[in-house]
Amino acid sequence: MGPRVLFVVPNVPWPLATGGHLRDWQLLNLLARRGPAPAVLYFGAGEGRALAPGSPIAALASSIAFGGDRVEHPDAGRLGTVARKLSYLAGAGGTHPFAYQYDAIDAVETIVREARRVDADTVVVRGFWCHGFARLRAAGLRVVANCPDAGTRLAREMVRSVGLASRLGPLCNLVQVRRLERRCLGQADEIWAPTASERAEIATFATTARCLVVPNLVDVRALPDCSAVTPDDDAILFVANFAYAPNANAARRLVERILPAIRAERPTARLRLVGGGMAPALRAQVAATPGVDAPGFVEDLAPWYRAAAVVLLPVREGAGMLFKTIEALGLGKATVGFPEAYRGIDADPESAFLTVPSDVAMAETTLRLLRDASARRMLGTGARALATDRLSFEHGTRVLDASILAAPR
Repeated sequence: MGPRVLFVVPNVPWPLATGGHLRDWQLLNLLARRGPAPAVLYFGAGEGRALAPGSPIAALASSIAFGGDRVEHPDAGRLGTVARKLSYLAGAGGTHPFAYQYDAIDAVETIVREARRVDADTVVVRGFWCHGFARLRAAGLRVVANCPDAGTRLAREMVRSVGLASRLGPLCNLVQVRRLERRCLGQADEIWAPTASERAEIATFATTARCLVVPNLVDVRALPDCSAVTPDDDAILFVANFAYAPNANAARRLVERILPAIRAERPTARLRLVGGGMAPALRAQVAATPGVDAPGFVEDLAPWYRAAAVVLLPVREGAGMLFKTIEALGLGKATVGFPEAYRGIDADPESAFLTVPSDVAMAETTLRLLRDASARRMLGTGARALATDRLSFEHGTRVLDASILAAPR
């Protein structure tokens, strides 16, 4: 009999709208496959709704509980936000910059209560609750820290993703995240990092915890193989949650520099920016740019991927592995991206995807692929094979064989 696991999710886990949702869906599937089925505790994160009855989550969980809505604006105004940020610099802040809204409802205590209710002996929780790990351990629970990103690295990248005039707030966050991770993350029994480089970074300070690379994965068997599908030869696709600054920056890069260079040579080319969260200024810029479609959030991405001749991955900031990359590879699509878009994917890029060093190179490579259907098919076939071997749920099952979850308490 395996451990009794409480899997904690910081937001309404369905539908799958963000990379965090996809990471949680992946892990829930892997835990359910290993058995016994985990209990799920989720919180509200401003969605204004609960998890719908009969969602796919229910088929994988032994029970589902709602922990309450986080407080969206606990600072009660701009002065409160300034005071909180300055407390981070002074070393007096007790909250985590990525979890302070949950701290306002004492989410850690809710986790402890739910673990007792479902008789769990192990909790899988996000790394941003690390300042509560001691309380979870004191309650007799084994703690697995699920880190979709290394927090300190992500905080550094958030500083880099904004202009100089806007960096003070993110710098305060970086100071606090770094302090809390070094003080508290090692109190977990095990840490799941998405890439080898992030595991290496975490291992320099979380020296007492086991640290595994648990990459982001997709259910490749459930995805259609689009490598042999005939697409629209002029369709270029970028899928993202545009509320996330690195994705918004990537969209601006496409609209301002890359797409104009492509359309100068191929006026019929069209860029499709698919995903929600686009800020009004970016939406206005997109609407004013010839050759761009932005349908917003869509329930089913499959038709958009099938129609795309090339999937672009122009993200330059951030941390962890990009689900938009993994999904495109799993679908067997030809992709072109910056090296940062393929973090954590160890492969011969020429056989499965194309990396480029600059905006100019991305435009040139995209043009070449738009003109060469056979090259696109070869890349798509290699991408599907890579995803099946290294980015699938079956691979994840093998990874968790090395986890503390593989042995009973």
